[in-house]
Amino acid sequence: MKATSTWRLVPELEKALAEGMTVEEWIGDRCPVCSYARISEDKLEGEAIGVGRQHANNDQAAVDLNWVVVARYTDNHITAADPDIQRPAFLEMVRDLRARRTPDGVPVCGIIAVAEDRVRRLPEDFLRVHRALTVDRQGCFYVVDEKRHVDVHSDGAQVVGLVTSSSDEREVSKIKRRSERSIRDRAREGKQSGGHRRFGWLPADAKAGRPNNDRLDPAEAPYLRTAIEDIMTGKSERTVTQWLIAEKVPTVKGGKWQSTTVRNMVSNPAICGYRMLDGELVRDPETGLPVVGDWETIATPEEWKKVLRRYNSYYKVDPETLKGDPSRGVRKRRKEITQTRKYLMSGYLRCGRVDLSDQRCLSTMVGNPVSDRAPHGTYACNASNCPGVARRMDLVDKSITKLVQTILSQQYAAKEPQHREWHGQAILDSLVKRKRLLKEAYNSGAVQPADFFEMLPELDFQILESEKDQEEFLVAQEAQNFLAGFTTERWTKFDLRQKRIAIGTVIQTVIVHPLPQGRSTRAPFDPDLLEVIFRPKT
Repeated sequence: MKATSTWRLVPELEKALAEGMTVEEWIGDRCPVCSYARISEDKLEGEAIGVGRQHANNDQAAVDLNWVVVARYTDNHITAADPDIQRPAFLEMVRDLRARRTPDGVPVCGIIAVAEDRVRRLPEDFLRVHRALTVDRQGCFYVVDEKRHVDVHSDGAQVVGLVTSSSDEREVSKIKRRSERSIRDRAREGKQSGGHRRFGWLPADAKAGRPNNDRLDPAEAPYLRTAIEDIMTGKSERTVTQWLIAEKVPTVKGGKWQSTTVRNMVSNPAICGYRMLDGELVRDPETGLPVVGDWETIATPEEWKKVLRRYNSYYKVDPETLKGDPSRGVRKRRKEITQTRKYLMSGYLRCGRVDLSDQRCLSTMVGNPVSDRAPHGTYACNASNCPGVARRMDLVDKSITKLVQTILSQQYAAKEPQHREWHGQAILDSLVKRKRLLKEAYNSGAVQPADFFEMLPELDFQILESEKDQEEFLVAQEAQNFLAGFTTERWTKFDLRQKRIAIGTVIQTVIVHPLPQGRSTRAPFDPDLLEVIFRPKT
């Protein structure tokens, strides 16, 4: 059985809404919760029998509790004991719980499951669930088999849940954003400060009446603007870097263009007139609005925010609250396969060879460049304990590209860009307000230092997790809008990164099966040996 993950409103609620009933009328005085079901290996005949039975038990228990299941989240044929295996439905459930509503606007404040180990097996799973349930006092969790309410709000429950957690998790929980500010007078006044020249602006020249580099360079500014526009449309830094090199445009210091140079250049808040110092946007102390500098700008604040969201995996910065510093951010490599890679299908392909114990290899296949032995390039499994599977790179790319173009044309050709509000904003605002009130109480002496520093780390984590949800929502929405009105002609204009983003909206992974026994390695390419695992529809 293939692994599948689904999440949707319960059919009864969907039917009631279609008939004109409101969500509030359908829920009534019942507590709205989600039903979660997961099974590692369903050996029963039929489709999704194991998880179906779990949902049925959850539904009955909800009736007895005067709760109501509003949405079902299902991870079928997926283990919860391996941290490297993602559970899409579990992650979506946690995001919705933290927001206290589904993307459809249906309220949800708790979980009901047949057993705790259906929901979480690892310490990090417990922390995710615990933080999502404790963003307010409404969070609830019921275990059907044990007929037990899990008291997620008690200190004891958290201690028990974290008893197997590593000390590193505890250390991470103490991390908080730097709060010290060092805003110079010139920054508060919006005046240009010292420092080396930025690309796109003329250098300071007292004789020419330019004490600072605050005027755009007519020669460099068009290149900077084009780079910003390319990044906003999804092109990679590598594409922009190669273009600048081909145009023989020198860097500020005369060196060679690098991807990091491009990234820092287009994400600098100076492009829209803003400045950040020590991780905080410089704001007017009276109005709280960002201070706009007196230098010439080349982008709007909205465009800068859009660029910034592109780099939320490299920088600790939030484009909505505008906190964090893109020039000093802690870089952390993205794990998603939508990152820029050298080959089109790198990270998507997995080896489908079966070993003597009837287990699939499923190791990630790597791209090998064109060589005398492989004039077309290859994707190959390089696991040390696997005999290996390999395929011609150009034929795999062509087959998957054709499939993806067909699906994208069907799903996005008639779509218009959407700009939906994130459904978890109210919860994030309430968490930020709680932190502000907590700090005010500490500063006034109403809260003891020991209590303050006990509550602050957990609250910081709640905010951080909620901000991650917001970030993922905005990135996903931008990806959807990027493909709106898709045509095969547009595909030819995509660079490698944009093509990989498009593929990632359709495909989760591709299992490359070995050639059947007796078939020659010189036989024609067989696309049926590529088992495509499509991404669950949301």
